[in-house]
Amino acid sequence: MNIAGRRFFAYLIDMFIIALALFLLKQVIPTNKYEIELNNLNEDLLEEKISYEDYFNQFKVLTHNIDKTNIGINVVNTILLIVIFIVVPFVNNGQTIGQKLLKIKIVKDSGLQLEDLVGRAVIINGLGYMFFMFIILYLLPSNFYFIAITLLGFFQIIMVIINGFMVLYRNDKQGIADKFTNTRTEVLK
Repeated sequence: MNIAGRRFFAYLIDMFIIALALFLLKQVIPTNKYEIELNNLNEDLLEEKISYEDYFNQFKVLTHNIDKTNIGINVVNTILLIVIFIVVPFVNNGQTIGQKLLKIKIVKDSGLQLEDLVGRAVIINGLGYMFFMFIILYLLPSNFYFIAITLLGFFQIIMVIINGFMVLYRNDKQGIADKFTNTRTEVLK
């Protein structure tokens, strides 16, 4: 498997670990009233009991309330991102769990530093998105919060896609985070 494929599958493994942990956590936390309201709202839309405009107006408020209510889960998600993409590679010679399984690692000619891993995580692993979400969650009303979080989400998705294409098609196989931190990923022998 080439380096781009290894990087992709390593990323999937790491994200699967985070998703599994969050899924298991969610199983022990009761569904909050806003999530129930959102389910009912979705059913009303599907059954054509409400218009798209009414749905969208209620959806914005519910999203804001759900994110406020689920702040603990979002904090756990952020901690998992930090552990998987910063702490683990810092103590494990530049390798996340997925990278270790696929025998690749992050390297830097001058030596991999903690700030390199933080920069990579902020740019490509969603840590920047999570921090901005925490900041605007309590600062903005639901309408503006919804717009901001949607734009941030699109920006994060675009960053991942651009990074993927860069890794696939650049000769040096460096993505956005690699270029920003002057790191690269190498296959171990």
